[in-house]
Amino acid sequence: MALEHLKQIREKEEQAEKIKQEGLVESKRIVGAAREEAAALIDKANTDAIRHYDEAIAKAHEEADEDYKKIIHNAAWECDMLSEIVSKNREEAVALIVNKVMGAWRS
Repeated sequence: MALEHLKQIREKEEQAEKIKQEGLVESKRIVGAAREEAAALIDKANTDAIRHYDEAIAKAHEEADEDYKKIIHNAAWECDMLSEIVSKNREEAVALIVNKVMGAWRS
């Protein structure tokens, strides 16, 4: 009877050891799968971040190009206005100088 109990205890210990080993194997499998999933999530996050960065840079370039065109357009308009003013002032200046020279020459 005692021998039978010892045999049952030994069987239960072997079963417990087998369950423990199976648990370790399963936990390693779960940890490995979790690591793979984490790596995939990190890769996706990196890909998304790069895509968002590229989109933001492209948008910034477009906005900067639009601002540049507006600045160039405004500067060209100002140059045209200044050129007209200078042209009018030049004509008046030439007329004044001619009158002064002619007036001094006649005196």
